[in-house]
Amino acid sequence: MIVQLIYNAALLIALSSLYGVVVHYRRDGSIGNKLLTGLLFGIISVAGMNLTVHFRSGIFYDGRSIVLVLAGLFGGGYASLVSVFIAAIYRALVGGIGAVAGIATIISSAGTGLIFRRLWHNEPLKMGPWTLLGVGIVAHLLMLASQLLLPWDVALDTISHIWKPVMAVFPAATLMMGLLLGNEERRVVVEKRLRESKASLHIAQEIAHMGSWEYDLKRDEATWSENTPLVFGLARKSEPEKYKDFVSAVHPEDKHLILSTVESIKKKKSPVEVELKVVDFLGNLRYIHNKLIPVLENGEVITIKGVSVDVTEHKTADIRLKNNLKEKEILLKEIHHRVKNNLNVIISLLNMQRRTIRTKDDALKAFDEIRNRIFSMSLVHAKLYKSDDFSRIDMKDYIETIIRHYLEASTLKKQIQADIQVDAIYLDINKAIPCGLIINELVTNILKHAFPNRNKGKIHILFHALDKTKLELVIGDDGIGLNRDIDISEPGSLGLRIVRLLSDQIQGKLEIFNEKGTVFRIIFPKESQ
Repeated sequence: MIVQLIYNAALLIALSSLYGVVVHYRRDGSIGNKLLTGLLFGIISVAGMNLTVHFRSGIFYDGRSIVLVLAGLFGGGYASLVSVFIAAIYRALVGGIGAVAGIATIISSAGTGLIFRRLWHNEPLKMGPWTLLGVGIVAHLLMLASQLLLPWDVALDTISHIWKPVMAVFPAATLMMGLLLGNEERRVVVEKRLRESKASLHIAQEIAHMGSWEYDLKRDEATWSENTPLVFGLARKSEPEKYKDFVSAVHPEDKHLILSTVESIKKKKSPVEVELKVVDFLGNLRYIHNKLIPVLENGEVITIKGVSVDVTEHKTADIRLKNNLKEKEILLKEIHHRVKNNLNVIISLLNMQRRTIRTKDDALKAFDEIRNRIFSMSLVHAKLYKSDDFSRIDMKDYIETIIRHYLEASTLKKQIQADIQVDAIYLDINKAIPCGLIINELVTNILKHAFPNRNKGKIHILFHALDKTKLELVIGDDGIGLNRDIDISEPGSLGLRIVRLLSDQIQGKLEIFNEKGTVFRIIFPKESQ
């Protein structure tokens, strides 16, 4: 009998390998999978009942108790309920004098598994071999007790014949089958955790724009994480990336660093860091920071493990910051240069003005004139400060502002109209300030002298591009015109001398027309020559 029971148990242990298939595709908490597990245990139990050891008519023994105790232990409530139902129905259909005892064995076996599962807080994987053996002993003691449901004389005879082979084979078989199922469960848990770890690693590397890799020097083979090709900007392809794809992505200027870095880490046998420029599949330049760590065997580097981080954003931000600092240094120097030049201009104007002062009235008049000149210069800086472009000034806005200021500040009780026709012209500060001073001298001169005997007057200003290289500034009035005795080439008026000097400064040609008022026309190049 004992040999037949061993064969029966061995068959059930072999059939239990199917459990691994169910566990592999199981979803945690899925009732459907729990029912499927129960169905599997139930089918294995039925298979066992078809390879029985017949004791007498209607009484036979098999390894169903092993299967069902493990159904309760590893499958849980739903699984054990399904397996008990299937096995009990089949045993009832087979019938015989031992049907009731057989169904009792089915129920007690599954119940034993559930009780021990509960005692171990639904974590049967924590059970050791001795515990599993104990479960098998308890379950099969209850199986023997279930035989008392047979007629009394039959029960005692049956128990006296079967208890030794049953207790010799079935607890040990329960232990072996439990170890197999436990190992399968552990394998699935480990695989699940590995998948979760890989998924977490991929997410972490994706967030950090990082990839990890490993290079086996002996086999000349490389492996890398899923995110590494993305870090190097490789195009997504249907076939897997190869090591040469990574090498080809490195910028030609940095390809020599690959070999030199490997040689360096082999020589130093210590971590090495290197930054590489790579060109992604879209042609964009990336900066990849790599940290390499050697793995030693017998004092020699056999493997290089590395981490590659895309630092393009940080690198470009650093480059941009350095460029901004450089631009600010240049701008600061330029500001100092401009301030010095402007102060020199003011000093020159003051020196020229000083020579014209003879009386108190001359001093007051000179003060007003120099104030207007300084205002025209400061307005240039004010417009630049409010502009997005610190290198150029919008002359249309500047001229409209300065003319409006002079008309509002004028003490003349006359109706002076201004006809301003200025195109969208932008000048750098080196030309904007001389132009502003020219406009100041001519407009203030017009307001003072052009309309002595009239209540009305008109000023017209034209500023436009003659062609691609030249600009034309025209300022005129419909007043009395200049004194015919004034020498245009050597004017005695300080204002006119200033206009002549400033015209020369911007490389312009000054022309004066003295018909129906006075018109000043200056043609000068857009760019300095």
